[in-house]
Amino acid sequence: MDPLLAGTALLIALVFDGISDPIIGAFSDDFHSKLGRRHPFMYASAIPFGLAFYLLFSPPESFSGVSLFLWLTTFAITLRLMMTLFLVPYYALGAELTENYSDRTALVAIRNMFSFIAAMILSIVAFTVYFKSTDAYPQGQLNPEAYPAFALTFAIVSVIVILVSTLGTQSQIPFMHKNKSDKGLYTDSFSSFYKYFYKGLREVLKNRSFLSIFLVSITFFILSGLQRALVLHMNTYFWALETSQIQYMFYAFFTSTVLVIPLVKYIMNWLDKKRTMYLGLSIILTSFVLPTILRLIGLFPENESPLLLPVLIISQITTGFGMAIMVVGMGSIMADIADNQELQNGKRQEGLIFSFIGLAGKATSGVGHFLAGLTLSLISFPTTENVTAKDIPEDVIFNLGMVYGPSVLVFGLVCFYFFSYYNITRESHEKTLEILSLRRLESKNKNHEGTL
Repeated sequence: MDPLLAGTALLIALVFDGISDPIIGAFSDDFHSKLGRRHPFMYASAIPFGLAFYLLFSPPESFSGVSLFLWLTTFAITLRLMMTLFLVPYYALGAELTENYSDRTALVAIRNMFSFIAAMILSIVAFTVYFKSTDAYPQGQLNPEAYPAFALTFAIVSVIVILVSTLGTQSQIPFMHKNKSDKGLYTDSFSSFYKYFYKGLREVLKNRSFLSIFLVSITFFILSGLQRALVLHMNTYFWALETSQIQYMFYAFFTSTVLVIPLVKYIMNWLDKKRTMYLGLSIILTSFVLPTILRLIGLFPENESPLLLPVLIISQITTGFGMAIMVVGMGSIMADIADNQELQNGKRQEGLIFSFIGLAGKATSGVGHFLAGLTLSLISFPTTENVTAKDIPEDVIFNLGMVYGPSVLVFGLVCFYFFSYYNITRESHEKTLEILSLRRLESKNKNHEGTL
């Protein structure tokens, strides 16, 4: 398929995905059913997600051009919509399962640990079973005939995981929060929904802690996108690593992240959440930037040195440490913000809150890659095929390092600035829960008196 058409299909799917996140989040916040606010959406996503995933990778052989474009666009939109239908209520649900300051961190840690392990297993299975190298396709992932079987397996596993996850939390529905029905505000007409949706959006954006984390998320996702877009160039040309060496670094990062995730709860109990997040961000920035800066000033092992790979692997291990703190801390903090939001306006808005963090990632996912492409063009980095590190002028390699180090550092420092406005502590959160408990008790007593 033409790369332009494929890119257009993906762009259209991303636009629909970005629009659907806050809408589904807002709906799930005020949805009322026997299965609560979140579970109907999660159950509804399972089968369509599996079908969309399989069909996306299994277009009819006769399709090409416009027909293939329409097929891919349709099922890319459906797939991402079903992901939103499950993930936004799923993340919001995590904020309702417990209000305990520390237990939330443990819950998010368990969730992320299984996510990382599942991703690792999927990668291993994909490349050892479905995308094996053949004479015709030395790079197995380029074999089109492997994708339908891979898609079918992944689709079946995904449906099972979604149903098990949803069913496993169904017993907690009676203990979860409920909002007073605003149904009339968003079902009468599109205009009514528009007013309802933006009313909720304004309420959330007035929350100082949420706005702080939202801006941190946008900046961090740009930082991550820039780093991901440049890291292949750095590993291949700046450090002149072989493919097997790059794999070792990937495994070091993944293993470190998984092993540290269960420990984040104890770190947060010791330092509190804000200081722990500062620690995680500091570790990530140091791991990303320090090796590059030291090389630029001549204080790092040369590419021919046997010390190069071990030192870079240590850097990946520490990066995993910092990333574990960031992913766990972010989920735990968002749950605390939901309580703070209820304190301010008397309404639970977990769905809208978590949806906008997801939206921040999707809206900025391409910004980092765009900046990377722009800077590579500005430093005249070669675009011809089969270029090796020895073929690139030293000044271009030096400029690549300058782009990777200082650029990432600048976005990291902006993250620090935005995060300084986050103001929820363990003590303030406990006071929030005390006030909310009294409010709920008063509301319950009033409702009881009204029924007598």
